Amino acid sequence: MRIGILGFGHIGKTLVRTLSAAGHEVKVANSRGPETIPSDVLSSGGRAVNVEEAVKDVEALILSIPLNRIPNVAPMIASVPSDTVIIDTSNYYPARDNKIDAIEAGKVESVWVSEQLSRPIAKA
Repeated sequence: MRIGILGFGHIGKTLVRTLSAAGHEVKVANSRGPETIPSDVLSSGGRAVNVEEAVKDVEALILSIPLNRIPNVAPMIASVPSDTVIIDTSNYYPARDNKIDAIEAGKVESVWVSEQLSRPIAKA
């Protein structure tokens, strides 16, 4: 599969290594640029790219970013074909993400993310 990953924290790093080693074509991006992604994580075949490149021509797009950044990437994800599977690995941490009122009021995180992106997602 052609997979794009936005985010390079603990989950993103693990997914790049695991999915690349399994033979998938993996592109990974973070907000600081491809030059900040260490080559040892890419040693199994992942490719560091900018954010715009990570969402192009992929069959699956994995979001592994702080939850409060989801609205920032929504315009870019709007250009992704509707048959691209969007997988969200993000978790809500109010201390890191600032308070998200809808989630604080009881809205399920995956529903909130789906609403922000205006499309269905898979939560992982």
